[in-house]
Amino acid sequence: MDTIEIAKLLLFSGAASMLFSTFLGFLMLVPMQPWGRQLLQGMNFKQFGAAHLDWLMLGLMQGLAGGLVIVFAVEPAPSAVWAMILGGWLNPLAYVFRAFGVNAFAFGGGATQRLAATLGLGSSVAIAYAWVAILSACWDGWR
Repeated sequence: MDTIEIAKLLLFSGAASMLFSTFLGFLMLVPMQPWGRQLLQGMNFKQFGAAHLDWLMLGLMQGLAGGLVIVFAVEPAPSAVWAMILGGWLNPLAYVFRAFGVNAFAFGGGATQRLAATLGLGSSVAIAYAWVAILSACWDGWR
């Protein structure tokens, strides 16, 4: 992929994340409705608010990465681009798991909790790797 295609991919994924978070915002209105409270009993609905914000921020992060690719005219490794996208979409799932009573922030408990925690850790590592690779490419292109 060339610089433009990489930037398009990152920007599109970031914008899609913003749209998805917008729709999640509509879902967050359900417990505010008289009929909605009963539908969501037993769910920690505040965690959806955290996921909503995380998808917004990670969408902006993907957009910033796309902007850096364009401005610095670099082609980071495809693995870094896909790690940024995959990590950006999967990382907020830790809050979604938590909304359903699975603590994805602690590696322990049953198989579901360990899987959720592994997913959270993996997505965080993917994002960190992506930033190091993208910023390294920018640094090399800058000098």
